[in-house]
Amino acid sequence: MRRIIVDALISLDGYLADANGEIDWFTQVEGFNRAEGEAWSLEMLRRADTILFGRVTFEGMAEFWPSEWARTNMAEIAGHLNGSAKIVFSKSLKTTAWENTTILPAPTKELVLDLKRRAGRDLLVLGSSSVVSSLLRDGLIDEFRIRIVPVILGAGRPLFKDQKERHQLRLVSCQSFTTGVLAVHYEPKT
Repeated sequence: MRRIIVDALISLDGYLADANGEIDWFTQVEGFNRAEGEAWSLEMLRRADTILFGRVTFEGMAEFWPSEWARTNMAEIAGHLNGSAKIVFSKSLKTTAWENTTILPAPTKELVLDLKRRAGRDLLVLGSSSVVSSLLRDGLIDEFRIRIVPVILGAGRPLFKDQKERHQLRLVSCQSFTTGVLAVHYEPKT
């Protein structure tokens, strides 16, 4: 059965985006998108053939990754993201120009279990707090691969929202980058 991996960049206080919805704070870490950060991203992208998104994250990525700049300057990551199957969960988005994209209304437990049972490589959730929250409530996440950026935002959009239950995790690995980013890999405790 395919695994669901959550990959997210968060601030030290747990936010995916600041209070204005901006994500520029993680690119301000010197050298962030090079060497260590790219290696971490590529490791997960190589394992997956399908990427799951919420609408907000999807729209930001759909604007950036097909661009000529991304295809030239971050070619391998752009190649994986552009070439992979993408599922965006949205009730308001009707069409998109980003290749290989399917739009579905919600990440229901039945639908996601069906995706996990299909042949193929793993499923990757990039950011997308609404999708993460739904999958976490349904116990469908197999791995959390979180990069903690050394910045405190004070407010914003949290990765884990509307959680009412405790979820015990076990540490698989931890890596510190020279930029001060801490990359942690957790799996649910069974």
